[in-house]
Amino acid sequence: MYGKVKKLVSGLCLFAMFALTFAQTTFASDQPVQLISANLYIYKFGYVGFSGKVDVSNLSPQKNVTIHYTPGDGTWYDTDASYEGPAEAGHEKWNFAISTNSMNNTHPELANAETIQFAIKYEVNGQTYWDNNNGQNYSVSRYTESSTILGKPNVLRSYDEISQDTFLGGVYVKNLGFSKQVKIKYTTDNWATTKEADASFSMPANSDDSVEAWHFTVDHIAPSVSQIKYAISYTVNGQTYWDNNYGQNYTVSR
Repeated sequence: MYGKVKKLVSGLCLFAMFALTFAQTTFASDQPVQLISANLYIYKFGYVGFSGKVDVSNLSPQKNVTIHYTPGDGTWYDTDASYEGPAEAGHEKWNFAISTNSMNNTHPELANAETIQFAIKYEVNGQTYWDNNNGQNYSVSRYTESSTILGKPNVLRSYDEISQDTFLGGVYVKNLGFSKQVKIKYTTDNWATTKEADASFSMPANSDDSVEAWHFTVDHIAPSVSQIKYAISYTVNGQTYWDNNYGQNYTVSR
């Protein structure tokens, strides 16, 4: 599951060259590679996990997606992302996940990481594309147990489940304005009828408050309902953004 890790650059001089290479590349809104989300997760027994998802344009069957990252120890490392599945038309979703803990010497560079900076490299058809957050690199820092940042999407499903007679889940949204609404549009009968539920603010999702975690709970789901399909809307600053799982909607089953 984990990509091969190797040292890329060490020393301040080489770090400056690496950052400059990133800064030379800027992207349009439909760039060939874009971060979806990234998470830094801290748990007991010294467990630290760094994971995320990436959107790439499907320009060829043969491609490589690599995450370049530094935990602030003066060294840059890389780990390979893996294909997860199709995304919107002409795009694919890739993911990466690395971790360490006090009983496991894998990725020891993560053990004391307070902040991870990273960028994404996409190699395809002899070309190399970068998503480096417009030359600034991405950054995710420790915040409570879990810290999450969003790249391309403004709203993203976090989790969902049906527990007894309750349908519940979580949503991440970019903090684009103070006043905002997050709604769940769902069906229990395969879209013959639809209902709406409001999500409510839970807490900031990271240390700089750029992303918020929202949660929703729908009670009194009939015992006969075995499956719920849904999509998420996020309204802020007069605009509405959707996460409908690339047009497929989300499905949660008992």
